[in-house]
Amino acid sequence: MADSRYMSGLASTLLRLPGSGPSARPPAPSRKSHSADALMRDFPALQAAYARYGIATYPLRADKTPAVSGYRHIGAPYSAELAMKFPDATAAGFVAGRRNGITVIDIDSTDDGLVQDVQERFGRTPLQVRTPSGGRHLYFRHGGETRAIRAIPDVDILGAGNVVAALSVVPKGRYSLERGSLVDLDRLPTLRADIASRERAGRVPNGKRNKALFRYCHDIVVHCDTLDQLIDAACTWASNWLEKGTEPVTSIEIIKTANNVWRFREGRKRVIRHIVNASVFSALSKDPAVMGVFAYLSAENGSNAEFMLADGLAQARGWPRRIVPYARKTLLNLGIIECVRQRGKNTPALYRWAITLEDTIRHTESGR
Repeated sequence: MADSRYMSGLASTLLRLPGSGPSARPPAPSRKSHSADALMRDFPALQAAYARYGIATYPLRADKTPAVSGYRHIGAPYSAELAMKFPDATAAGFVAGRRNGITVIDIDSTDDGLVQDVQERFGRTPLQVRTPSGGRHLYFRHGGETRAIRAIPDVDILGAGNVVAALSVVPKGRYSLERGSLVDLDRLPTLRADIASRERAGRVPNGKRNKALFRYCHDIVVHCDTLDQLIDAACTWASNWLEKGTEPVTSIEIIKTANNVWRFREGRKRVIRHIVNASVFSALSKDPAVMGVFAYLSAENGSNAEFMLADGLAQARGWPRRIVPYARKTLLNLGIIECVRQRGKNTPALYRWAITLEDTIRHTESGR
């Protein structure tokens, strides 16, 4: 009972909402709401805030995968228990779709022109989130959408499966509010009807299911950071698009297919996409340690991303302890990265690229 009163009081304080209980309605967005959002630095605070809008959350690991099993079926009571069990978690996730009434459009690009194109096609939402890599999450009321990876280039429709909740903090940074606040969760619009209807065009029939599943995994594996993410996407896709038939495709078959594709890919990522002048490249090529950190950051962060480069990265990746502070200083001196936020008492320093990304040049040259 004490825990319940504590969580309820915490949510009221953070969101500056009058009254209590499920019938209380949040006020219109205000500067106070944004200030309260900024106070959320751990999973218990996030859980309490999202619970006010009927959204059951669960803690996420550093790699953005659920820290608990059975997360697809988590309801409000167990979500509240998890807040007490994971007080140090800094990221929350929720299951998109009918259970929580949310669909998220995930734009995996820093191109502002693409964001505008997506809004013209899908509609505008009052709640827009900037991801640590510089992409966007656009929140909508669920209207029957499924999980469609790369529905259009660099855009996923997350109408099912795991989603990183706004205001979560992961090693690469924060899922920050770019427009609106959590009070807008109560008044989200739905996607335009023609989008949802095209998405539900038809199911893959018996006899073609295994081949279609393999092809789907092969197409999206390059967009998955972990095997768990690939399995999650494959299970959701299979549930939505494969005919059940007399012998439905089992979860064991789905996991086996995802594992085969992942092993073939071997977790490959594209690295070193930045353009540097000859003198900078010469300096990097003489120092393999700095070049290695540069390659890692290039693989993990887009052109407009703001990212952390804390000393703890060395321990997390199994590197020698002195590599990260040395590489950080060298990359700053070479003008490859720049600091956009100094380290504070409770906040890490943030950095961004000070050089050009190859993809940015290509978009510019093509007129985008």
